[in-house]
Amino acid sequence: MTSTTTTAIATSAPSSSSTSLSLAAGGGPEALEEYAASFASISKSSKIQNPKLVKLAGAAALPLSYLAGAAMTPSRRLAARAIGGVAVPPRTIAQSSPKPHNHRLHPVAFLSSSSSRSFGMTSTTTTTTTATSAPSSSSTSLSLAAGGGPEALEEYAASFASISKSSKIQNPKLVKLAGAAALPLSYLAGAAMTPSRRLAARAIGGIVTAVAAGGVGKSAVEEDVRKGCPAAIARRLLELGLEDANVADGVERLREDYGVEEVDFVDMKTEVYGVYLQGMAKNPLLKTSEMKELTNLRNALRLTNQQLGQAHAEAAVKFFRDISRFASKEELADEDHPDRISLDKYLFLSERAFRQGGETEEAFTFEMSRIGKAFDGLTKEQCLERVENTAKPFYERALNSARSKLDSGAVNPEMLSRAKATLGLSDEVAHQMHIEEFAKEVRVQLGMPETDDEDDEEEEEFIEDEEGNLKLVEREVKDTSGIKFQEGAFERLSKLQEVLSLSDIEGDLEISSTVTEFWCNTALAVMNDAIAKTKSPDRAWSIIEKRQKELFLQDSSMKKLLTQITIQSLGTMLEKTRLFADVGNQAATVNGLNDLIEAKNICKEVLTHGGWKEFDDFEATIFDPNDTSSACGFLSPSVRYNMHRLYFYRSISKGEDGKKKVSDETMAKLQEVQKILGVPESEINFEYKQYFGPDLQKALTAATEEVAKGNATSALVDTYKAEIQQMKADYRLDNDMVVFYSAPLYNEALYKIAGKAPGGIPTKDDVNTLKCLQDLLDIDEVNAQRVASEVFADTYKKAIKEALGSTGIIAEEYRKPLDDLKDRLGMSEEECREIYVRAMSEKFKPMVEFISNEMERLVLTQDQLSQKRGIDYGEDYFKSGKSASGKLGLGTEGNIMRDIMNLIDFYTENDLIEKREVGTKKIEKKIPAEEEGGEEQTITEEVPVYENTYPITALSSGAITEQLAELCYRQFLVSSFTEQGPNAARYEASKGTWGGILGLSSAKMEEIGSNIGGMVYDNYITQMMGSKGALDQQDMMFLANVQAKLGITAEEGEDLMLKTQTKVLSEEASVLFGSEKEPSPETIKAFREKCNSLGLDLQNDIGISKARLVDLFQYEIGPGINSGDITNDDGDLIDEIRDSLGLAEEEGEEVIESIISTRSRGLLAEAKSFVLRGMAADAVARLKELVQYAAFVDGDLGLAPEKSDAQKMYFSFAASDFEGLDEETVEKQKVLLKTALGIPDVE
Repeated sequence: MTSTTTTAIATSAPSSSSTSLSLAAGGGPEALEEYAASFASISKSSKIQNPKLVKLAGAAALPLSYLAGAAMTPSRRLAARAIGGVAVPPRTIAQSSPKPHNHRLHPVAFLSSSSSRSFGMTSTTTTTTTATSAPSSSSTSLSLAAGGGPEALEEYAASFASISKSSKIQNPKLVKLAGAAALPLSYLAGAAMTPSRRLAARAIGGIVTAVAAGGVGKSAVEEDVRKGCPAAIARRLLELGLEDANVADGVERLREDYGVEEVDFVDMKTEVYGVYLQGMAKNPLLKTSEMKELTNLRNALRLTNQQLGQAHAEAAVKFFRDISRFASKEELADEDHPDRISLDKYLFLSERAFRQGGETEEAFTFEMSRIGKAFDGLTKEQCLERVENTAKPFYERALNSARSKLDSGAVNPEMLSRAKATLGLSDEVAHQMHIEEFAKEVRVQLGMPETDDEDDEEEEEFIEDEEGNLKLVEREVKDTSGIKFQEGAFERLSKLQEVLSLSDIEGDLEISSTVTEFWCNTALAVMNDAIAKTKSPDRAWSIIEKRQKELFLQDSSMKKLLTQITIQSLGTMLEKTRLFADVGNQAATVNGLNDLIEAKNICKEVLTHGGWKEFDDFEATIFDPNDTSSACGFLSPSVRYNMHRLYFYRSISKGEDGKKKVSDETMAKLQEVQKILGVPESEINFEYKQYFGPDLQKALTAATEEVAKGNATSALVDTYKAEIQQMKADYRLDNDMVVFYSAPLYNEALYKIAGKAPGGIPTKDDVNTLKCLQDLLDIDEVNAQRVASEVFADTYKKAIKEALGSTGIIAEEYRKPLDDLKDRLGMSEEECREIYVRAMSEKFKPMVEFISNEMERLVLTQDQLSQKRGIDYGEDYFKSGKSASGKLGLGTEGNIMRDIMNLIDFYTENDLIEKREVGTKKIEKKIPAEEEGGEEQTITEEVPVYENTYPITALSSGAITEQLAELCYRQFLVSSFTEQGPNAARYEASKGTWGGILGLSSAKMEEIGSNIGGMVYDNYITQMMGSKGALDQQDMMFLANVQAKLGITAEEGEDLMLKTQTKVLSEEASVLFGSEKEPSPETIKAFREKCNSLGLDLQNDIGISKARLVDLFQYEIGPGINSGDITNDDGDLIDEIRDSLGLAEEEGEEVIESIISTRSRGLLAEAKSFVLRGMAADAVARLKELVQYAAFVDGDLGLAPEKSDAQKMYFSFAASDFEGLDEETVEKQKVLLKTALGIPDVE
């Protein structure tokens, strides 16, 4: 017989999806509770409930009795818990061993008092069946149920149930006592039962069962404690609450209790934060308190910005993974889907957490990008857009609340600013929401719903017909006259505008956009009534103005609306008229346009009651053909032109004489129709030409032919002119229209007269005929002269050439006939001048070419000239009969001055030079006294400034190259400078004229003059300074004369002289230093004084280096010091020399010290040598010279002879002959020598 024993545990196992994220309504606290609850199963299977026992864990297993005692130890923080539910099988205790690894732990069933057990036994088999489903492989992953943050924590803790079943130790403090080996079982039991000041006594049945099979190892203890710490963190948060002042310290003490490393503890806290955050985000309903809740949670866990970002990033990965398991991409793209709302809520909470944490912009971008990447690759911009959309409903509720409390005075702009900052909305978004909220209140005050549920799509004002023309659409005018603002609306809206921080312009704009339709309906109806003459313009305006006040509409808005209404009213009438024009119905078109004119005038009268200047030019505002939304712009140009043409043809009437006429009334209407239809003047002229042109041309042709026959009289001209004037009046033609036909007739008549005139010059009768034609045909003088210039230009040019004769200069007796000819030909002064210049240029160019050839012969050799022109010239080609000088310089050989002066005379005598006003200048003018004894007055008068211009030049004619032109001017300057005969003054006066004829600019002429002046200055000054050393008064007068002749300014002359002098002195300096011999002091002094007298700096102007200036100083004073001519008493002389050389005081002292030091050492050596050889006299001579140098430095020469040598030299000096010197001088020299020799105490 067999029997079976079965043990069933009535414990529900988590489902296979228990690890997935499943959060319902709740919040952060609920997430912590659920997180802590997830550790319930761990405690049920744990062997040690008191964490303090961990501190006692040693190298061996603790006795069971100790574990039991430790478990019973009271705890200061937690109440004692019941332990009756712990069952320890006796066999497990009996088999307990110090070597737990040799025994396998048996499963333990944790049953409460309500648990049910059933057993079945056989003789051969014992089976224990547990009704608890094993956790899936993902049992440790995040599994959140409905609720919020606390619920999420409870469920998260519950997910660790399977971990606790296999745990060996439940008391984390035992870890601190864990050694290399397992503790005795009895010790563990005792430790488990020892009272604890932190934890209440817990049931130990499970501990006994767990350790019955053997001891508990240290590594297992540490692992169990680590796994239990997150649940402890969650429970601590739930027990104390997030707002408790001690919650942060309470959480931090768990790290010490559980012996967890700082890094691991931070990971546990971020994980707890992430669980709470996910639980909070899973609930789609967002509450503003949740932002503060998250902030409190962060503070409780003491997370840094970096840790906070890590928590959000890791939780985002898990959150999106769980969401995406059950929601498709299409559902997540739906903004109204609950899972999409949860994701947006997560983004919002994250953005607020980062911003409120004070993250830098770079760090904020990094953290949001990480979350966006986890959320299926969202960009930062997409994340922030979704955050904004999440925050806007909250701010909208705040705005609604502000409106509801507006009358209480409890709201202000600062409150909205705080709400905006809390939600993280930008100023732009918040401001736009303010405008929308204001618009809602406007509708409410009008007695309307906050929002308009009707279709807001605007109806088309125009449609396009089959021909592509825009057609105005008539609309039915709605009756909205009952809609107006309630009493007190203005005050309420003003108060709301202030609270919402809206400008007056923005407030007016929202009111205008809301009430526009209602006002327009009234205004359009009234305007149509005025056009229909059922209301007077005055009455119509009063109704429009009253409606404006009812709807708080500003004048600026109403002006635009009135324009649109007027356009609509008049445009509708024009559209109806257009239909008649399309079918060629002239009568109906004319009637329709006449009605439109009348309606336009009525509208204009209505609008003028407003006193607005904008409607002064009514037609241009309403009937703008370039604006498709105007009253006529919707019609194509061809349609508008056709309507005007029909009206025009219909308006022309015939008088009693059968002639066409346009009355004043008709003309006025035509002009109005032109403005209404936007027809340009060019089209009007075309119509007039088409209709009246043939009649006008016929009359003008007949009159012209009659007058052109000759012998025309004023009576004849007046007769025809009267007929033409009457036609102009009847047809309402302007002068431009007449000239359009008359100008060609005059031109034709003029050409005929010129063709028949003898020599091409019209007779007196021809001239009279032309003047009569000008009067008849209204040809103005400008056009008559223009045509005459075209016809008679060659005639006038021929006369000019004939007047030039062989001399090339027009004689005085020919000038008046030329002027008379100009008048007879009827040409303008400007045209005659141009022809005159062209004629002169034909004579001018050969003269310039001749001078150019002569200049080439002057400056080029025969070979150079042959090579340039490609012609072999013989020796006799040159004027001098010799070869050319071959210099491109200033030679005067082969003088061409006569040819140049002939060309200048040709230019001046023929009045080719023109004066042009280039500005004005102020001059002082003296006015004589008005009466005897009075005072003379001086006034300032502004007079024009002229400059000469040259209409034709050698360069512009192409007769000469620029290089040759410059050479010709240079040659002229040299000749005028060297000329001493009677032509000198003439040459001098013609320099500027010659340069202008050549075409040289003033700057170029000055440059050439300066170059020549530089050469003259250089040669003369070099010669004079070489012979006399300096320039005297006579030399300066000569240079002044050169300056005047060459046109050199005083500043330029001074600069040239300074440059030349500098050049000369620089050359002298080169000679000084180039000689092999050392320059004498006298030579240096003379050179130095010459430079100083001219005010030249030796270094900056002459270019002598500092080192050479030092050499000059040494060369000048060295011999004097050596000879004794310069002593210590000559300090002023030394300073003078040093200053004139431009040396500093320190530089001068260095030179003197160098001279003295070098010479003194030499003298000392020589004196010593003479003393040793017994040549005392020679030694004394050297020592006396040494004393002279010692006097410059008070004896401090820096010498250091041997004492014995120094004494011998001194005694020789003291014993010498001092004849001629007084005793004081002798004593002074002895002292100087003793100091110099370093023996001051020797007597």
